Amino acid sequence: MTTIAEKLIKELKTKALTILQLSEITGIEEPKIRTTIKRLKDRAIVQETGMFSERYKIYKLSDKLFNASFIMRIIKKLDGVKAVILISIIDGAPISSILPEGANESRYAAMTTALFSLAQRACVATNKGKFKFSYIEGEDGKLLIIYYHKALVLSISFDSTISNEMIFTSYIRIIELIGNPLSDLIQ
Repeated sequence: MTTIAEKLIKELKTKALTILQLSEITGIEEPKIRTTIKRLKDRAIVQETGMFSERYKIYKLSDKLFNASFIMRIIKKLDGVKAVILISIIDGAPISSILPEGANESRYAAMTTALFSLAQRACVATNKGKFKFSYIEGEDGKLLIIYYHKALVLSISFDSTISNEMIFTSYIRIIELIGNPLSDLIQ
């Protein structure tokens, strides 16, 4: 089931629109759109681009969301990467993702958030300090969950063809390089 936010983001990906236009395109009542737009503005996913009455303010996706999407595309182009998702730990909401066809973004975000939470608690309980990353290897692939200091978690799923050496040398360096631009997304 597609949420109101997902419907609005889909429409705003291609153009800047007013609440009235969004209501007409999606068939969703204006008060629901207004409430959702406010939440998306609070999370810096959409921004206002015009100063009119409430109904006719123009909204578009924020540059921060475009930056996150660009970073996700860079990571997805690495050999062996099957899925990548950036999640806000504050509310467990996905910020940007590139997932396989048919994957449920909300479910993927919830599982990643749960794994992060468990790993974070394990680090505290065993006096290992602040959680940095977790690596999980299964028969058919590998999963890397990385925490960034601004309440962001990046989850990258690899197929089984990528060696651990490649992940822990080359790929970790690439992921560290994009850490600052990722952290800037939440400011």
